[in-house]
Amino acid sequence: MTEPSVRRPSRKRFVYGGVAAVAAVALLLAYLLGAFEERGDIQADDVCRNVPDRQRVTETFNSVLPRAATYHFEEEQVLTPDSYFMSRCDVTGDDDDLLLTLNAKLGSDRPWREWADREIPPNSGGDRTYFNAGVKGVSNAEVAAIWVPCYASERSRKQPWNMTVFALVHKPLEASDKQARQTLIDLATDFARQAHKDAKCDLPSKLPG
Repeated sequence: MTEPSVRRPSRKRFVYGGVAAVAAVALLLAYLLGAFEERGDIQADDVCRNVPDRQRVTETFNSVLPRAATYHFEEEQVLTPDSYFMSRCDVTGDDDDLLLTLNAKLGSDRPWREWADREIPPNSGGDRTYFNAGVKGVSNAEVAAIWVPCYASERSRKQPWNMTVFALVHKPLEASDKQARQTLIDLATDFARQAHKDAKCDLPSKLPG
């Protein structure tokens, strides 16, 4: 009759010890993954000037970008009307790790499936889904890309030119896959709308809103 009462304390110690070990491992993993690192605060004036509505974008970046103590932005834009256009914004974190890229660049018109196969950056964001923007929008959890009409007749080749616009993350966003997809779609769509204007395109963009 006394045997169960003798074993019970040792079992409790074993259970408590196991729980403590699991908790210690979880804390270690959280530390290694940066859960306790201080997140840098991005201000609207920090964001690239070729990105529209910088105040709203700042709120997005502060909530979903991978955690870093500091964030840096670098922009570039080149325009030769009716011939060439490129606009880019890169976001880097600690140790100059590239976190996110917004990019718009002209290219000759082609079927959208061929465009998607050739122009969307490689990534590991999972299966592609499609959304209505431009000629076609393609997205997953790491990229959203849009094929946007731009010039009816490019200067040298006299052919229609479209614009590839994408929002690409180089490290996963701090969001669910569904939230990440929508965030990238919103970033790409807004950037495409601004790029279409900056490039002085003469074709309707077919972008929503």
